[in-house]
Amino acid sequence: MNFIRPALSLAVLLLWCTLVPAEEGNSKAKSLDAANNEAVREHIRNFEGRGQTADFSVPALAAEQAEQAFATPDDITIKAALAEPEVRQPVCINFDEKGRMWVVQYLQYPFPAGLKIVKYDEHLRAVFDKVPPAPPNHDRGADKITIHEDTNGDGTYDKHKTFVDGLNIVTSALPGRGGVWVMNPPYLLFYPDENQDDVPDADPEVHLSGFGLEDTHAVANSLTWGPDGWLYGAQGSTCWATVSVLKNPSHESVHFKGQGIWRYHPESHQFEIFAEGGGNTFAIEFDAKGRLYSGHNGGNTRGFHYVQGGYYQKSWGKHGPLTNPHAYGFFPAMKHAPAERFSHTLVKYESDTLPPRYHDHLIAPVPLHNYVAVSQVSPDGSTWQSEDQFHAMATDDIWFRPVDIKVGPDGCVYVADWCDTRLTHVDPRDTWDRARGRIWRLQPNQYASQKLVNLRELPTEELIEKLASPNKLTRQLAQRVLREDGDPTAADQLAKTLPATQGQLALETLWAIDALTGYDTEVAKSALTHEDPHVRIWGIRLLSEDQAHTLSDTLISLASQEPHVEVCSQLASTAKRVPGPVGLEVAQRLASRDELASDPHIPLLTWWAIEAHADDSSLAITDLASSLSSTQIGSAVVLPRLAQRLAAVADTGSLLKLAQLIQATEDVTLRTKMLESVDEAFSGRKIDRLPAELREAIVSSASGNSSAQLALLVRAGQGQAEQTAIEKTTNAKTPQKDRVKFIQLLGQVGSQDARNELLKLAISTAPQAIRLAAISSLGSFDDANIAHQLLLRYPDEPASIQSAIIDNVTARPAAAHQLLDAIEAKRVSRIAVSVDLLENLKLHGDEKLNGRIAKLWGATRATPVELALQLEQTATLLKTARGTAAEGKQLFTKRCGTCHKLHGEGADIGPDLTGYERTNLDFMLLSIVDPSAAIREEYTNYRVLTIDGRVLSGFLKNQDDKTITLQNADNAALIIPRDEIEAGPLAIAKSLMPDRLLDDLTATQVRDLFAYLQSEK
Repeated sequence: MNFIRPALSLAVLLLWCTLVPAEEGNSKAKSLDAANNEAVREHIRNFEGRGQTADFSVPALAAEQAEQAFATPDDITIKAALAEPEVRQPVCINFDEKGRMWVVQYLQYPFPAGLKIVKYDEHLRAVFDKVPPAPPNHDRGADKITIHEDTNGDGTYDKHKTFVDGLNIVTSALPGRGGVWVMNPPYLLFYPDENQDDVPDADPEVHLSGFGLEDTHAVANSLTWGPDGWLYGAQGSTCWATVSVLKNPSHESVHFKGQGIWRYHPESHQFEIFAEGGGNTFAIEFDAKGRLYSGHNGGNTRGFHYVQGGYYQKSWGKHGPLTNPHAYGFFPAMKHAPAERFSHTLVKYESDTLPPRYHDHLIAPVPLHNYVAVSQVSPDGSTWQSEDQFHAMATDDIWFRPVDIKVGPDGCVYVADWCDTRLTHVDPRDTWDRARGRIWRLQPNQYASQKLVNLRELPTEELIEKLASPNKLTRQLAQRVLREDGDPTAADQLAKTLPATQGQLALETLWAIDALTGYDTEVAKSALTHEDPHVRIWGIRLLSEDQAHTLSDTLISLASQEPHVEVCSQLASTAKRVPGPVGLEVAQRLASRDELASDPHIPLLTWWAIEAHADDSSLAITDLASSLSSTQIGSAVVLPRLAQRLAAVADTGSLLKLAQLIQATEDVTLRTKMLESVDEAFSGRKIDRLPAELREAIVSSASGNSSAQLALLVRAGQGQAEQTAIEKTTNAKTPQKDRVKFIQLLGQVGSQDARNELLKLAISTAPQAIRLAAISSLGSFDDANIAHQLLLRYPDEPASIQSAIIDNVTARPAAAHQLLDAIEAKRVSRIAVSVDLLENLKLHGDEKLNGRIAKLWGATRATPVELALQLEQTATLLKTARGTAAEGKQLFTKRCGTCHKLHGEGADIGPDLTGYERTNLDFMLLSIVDPSAAIREEYTNYRVLTIDGRVLSGFLKNQDDKTITLQNADNAALIIPRDEIEAGPLAIAKSLMPDRLLDDLTATQVRDLFAYLQSEK
């Protein structure tokens, strides 16, 4: 359920929960953690009385009235298939082979029963007092799984039963393999039901454990059977996981941070990450060709197309790095025209019940804006892009909150409606409306009654006939029943017909052969040479490791000659998985094909495949350089990244291989790219050891003035190189980009000579970008004279330089005292120091400094009483009269547009407000009057305490095992080596947006501002 995801959603949970003190640690780290916990405690204690985000001023419509309120195209009709009291707060729907609907009713959300939050981690995610026990020994909750049947085929579900209730945070239920699979984080459960009487035969079996529970709106979810017989699931963004396979104790635990798609094989008990990254992943959709999609909790897309082994974008700061530190790239969401956020779930409609214009289109709910979009999809190389066509259903009823969507066995589209005015969980109070829930059916205007067939009762030959059905779900269910109960001897006849079978039936035939355990080497040969590219794709994907080695010649030939880009994409994915020379050779052959270089996916996929073999004995560095240096993918993608990987590992063996790689590359331009990648690998750090062979390779590898070459020698401590770098920073003829690079470099690893030159630049008349870089880089040096010189010139500097100076002098306590001296002397304005920097100052642990801060600023945040009063007063103002949007636009430009964008105008520092639910006054009021109540992940500010006594803050733009990167709106990125960090990075519970934003506005101005904020473009 991809509801709005604020950073504080769990930090403000459970007003009544008991918090215990932070664990003991060193004094500075302890003070930083204590400050965080106290901020969270304060937020929890003081949230009473604030504006709620449920809008109870708009009464809920009865299901019949809500049905009439929908606007639909002329060629379809909306009907209520189910409504309360049979379903309440439905979060997941699925259909079984009998045509029945299974519904997960998420009534326990958002608070797990029986758990208490004892503290919050560095990302403000809840840490509970215990791991909840698995059923049947669990803390009983309110969630339940229900089954609904249309007994006469008239479209009305008239028979209802409960499969199991009393569950505690259950997100998905899926029948199959002799029972029902249930996602109940931290567990994947299996309820056996061999006799199909809808009563569990025994207590549930725990197959997997270790899925995170830190955020109940981002837990594991969306169980779905793949065409290959694996059980696929999604992982939400904020929860991390360390998954253990209880049915296979020898299976190593798999750890991953945040969102992704995973899969589990119920018989072999293998678990793996299928693809990593994405939005707050809360959907899985397989299309007719077996492509996998999921939605996104951001705007301007309908979601992600996931390929096997792919890495996708994510919020690197909040959600953590990828499992592969050497991915060096990722895939974005599918291209789409600008669109409101968000469509977290979707289906690809592949049936013939709805009119033709819906066929092969994505249908995606947009719960923030109360509609369901229909989008056309078209190829974008080996992946896809989408474009909205129209809305299949839309309403002004703010209770309509579509959270899941499936195509039913009748070919109609079913939409699960959470049915609540509240969608955000910013407010920690439990104001959720658990009395309602609907399942809507999008159907043709002439809905024909139909008695659905129980596929379980059909013999194997009739199930095989169902594979020609025009309804994708019917085919998918038939495939599942074949895998569970089909006659394996039928696979032989299917194998004989496969070469001559065409179209969708050919692919279904291949899947059926696999389902009937008939996918042997002979069938694989047939699949790999089949005329249908999708049969070739799945022929490759279904290969076992042994089969891949047996058919290595065919795979290598395909890698060299295959014309279809999606087949090439799967070849690259499979090459990553096949160990030894076969996988490496397939990847190299793909990387050598220049016609694939412009594809959105294939170049990175080939790199990931080669990277997976980087430690293989079969990888010959010089041969790889020779074969790929003249190719587009090799020179632009593979070889520079391989150089970066070898440098990042940085052991003696890797550095010697790096020297080999550079020396084996004849092209000067490519060698320069490699050096740039190597320099990126050492970003923010010194090079502790540089083998002579590598030093020689670096010195001889670039022609002319290579900034990367010089930077590497500076990092390695070569004095002459540093002097050359200093000269370049001070030479106005040096390109500005290079000057900034060397300034940052000298700030990271420079000597006292470098510090002196940086200070001269900072107070010079150099271009602003140069001075900003110099001021930022000076932060690395502990020298009181730096603050003195900067503050001396502060009054005469432009605003951007003044802001950089304030950032610099608040990082260290001695400099901070000089800042307060300047404020008391009226040389610096008191309001020049932002609230987050004031909070940083308090963390220096300097009692004298804290006393001066209290005297100068008093309370730095509005009190709960002030916030509650302003919420009430502002709500009254807005309800008694309307403002003028044109006047409000001017106010927005001055007060908000410096950080936020609306209707395409403004800055990109804070969230783009255009796609938010701006007509919800309660939500908007809370966001403006109390901005710390909801901070989106990518706008969360983080704080770091360094060993040398600095307190730094900014957006956490990146992190890996060696460095973290902070950045704010004014300064360049600040790269901090982890071995220089004493505490952090720690999420700051306060928004950068100030409190009391409306204090000095008149009533008319407040109305005008809100009129523009809530206006249509």
